[in-house]
Amino acid sequence: MVNLNKSGPKPTVLDLFCGAGGLAAGFQDAGYRVVGGIDYAEAAVQTFRDNIVGAKGMVRDLRKGDFEDIASFVDGEIDVIVGGPSCQGFSTSGGLSKAAGRDLTDPRNRLFNNYIDIVDHLQPSWIVFENVTGLLLYNNGKVALDIVQAFNEIGYDLAPMILLAADYGVPQLRRRLIFIGNRTGSAIPFPAPTHGNPTLWKNYSLPFAHLSRIGAGGVGALPHVSFVDACGDLPPVIEGGEVDGVPYSQPASTEYQVEMRRRSTEVRQHAAADLSTLDRTAAQTLLPGQNWTNLPKDVLPARFAKIRQYDATTLLKRLRDDFPAYTITTKFNEGTTGAFIHPTQARTITLREAARLQSFPDHFVFAGSAAQIRQQIGNAVPPLLARCIAEAMLPTVMRDVYDVEMADLRDVVAVEIDRHEVDPLKLHGARRKAKDQQAQLELV
Repeated sequence: MVNLNKSGPKPTVLDLFCGAGGLAAGFQDAGYRVVGGIDYAEAAVQTFRDNIVGAKGMVRDLRKGDFEDIASFVDGEIDVIVGGPSCQGFSTSGGLSKAAGRDLTDPRNRLFNNYIDIVDHLQPSWIVFENVTGLLLYNNGKVALDIVQAFNEIGYDLAPMILLAADYGVPQLRRRLIFIGNRTGSAIPFPAPTHGNPTLWKNYSLPFAHLSRIGAGGVGALPHVSFVDACGDLPPVIEGGEVDGVPYSQPASTEYQVEMRRRSTEVRQHAAADLSTLDRTAAQTLLPGQNWTNLPKDVLPARFAKIRQYDATTLLKRLRDDFPAYTITTKFNEGTTGAFIHPTQARTITLREAARLQSFPDHFVFAGSAAQIRQQIGNAVPPLLARCIAEAMLPTVMRDVYDVEMADLRDVVAVEIDRHEVDPLKLHGARRKAKDQQAQLELV
């Protein structure tokens, strides 16, 4: 058994649709060598170049075919491709796989089909990409099944799993569908959770529970990281104000804050947005955990009368200090779009608070306008979640790519792939694998 070190071999990674580089940052932290990232947004690619050490960035529209420029860009063999089209990259009609009949006239399908073709062209051993859980609803699940089939057709086994970012130390209740695949025939490892809250979903019926069964806050799980755990050391900021390039005014008080300050000596991009009248009213009056239903009806626009209370529980919601944030989107500056009001200050969360809630460390500085930075932060895979995925995969990737055996870095849930499975989304055969490789526990 060996441990990966600076002098040893490192699997190479290409990040497609890279954005700011959340996936790349996590894989780099886990010991992979990130060769480059490709995205159509210039500001995002600049952020990627500035923060992913040793990696190149390419501004390119991946809807355009002919991938020789991409092959030249990576200039060598790629072991892992991470990243993939967003949920807008799939239509709910037509086909994605050849067997289903590819609908090449739909520009959304063209993006995904080009992604498939890039993977087929570069032939990485492993692939990882993320999407919203709602993808499983598209066309009654046909799109998700088509994705699995499309990768099968070019030689890749693919397994999906819904992961909750908070279960991996990210201070955010962000549920995302993660696909991991390979063309080596190896079992597919997902990271076993390290954190949890067994009462979190107590009164809810989660959709696709069979795809999120590896996290539930079991025995020995650490508590979820809260908002104050993540951001409590940052200085106060008024609405429309900014703190940038200022040394920390107080010491870090939690492990998470220490991690966020790694390689940084000052607060950067701690900027709060100006608010609408309604957002300002909510930020000045709501108590922690309250939402739009706790506001006087006469301050709410007429459209709120049509909203069912149980359908919009995070709308105009004030966060709680002692609880993780909800999903960080690209519009976290607006209280009317989600749960983005600071727990104690009369404003929505800042760029830096959102970055920390996504697990971007303070030394990670974003390029572009405030709107472009919000886009980069909200669309990113949390780097800490990406690192957990990368660490779970690394021993198997090292064996597949370099024929090198190394000790497991963390507990994993291994998924055995059977292409003859009628419904591969049920993920029969997932099992927990301990780091010492002695205990194997069936998940039920």
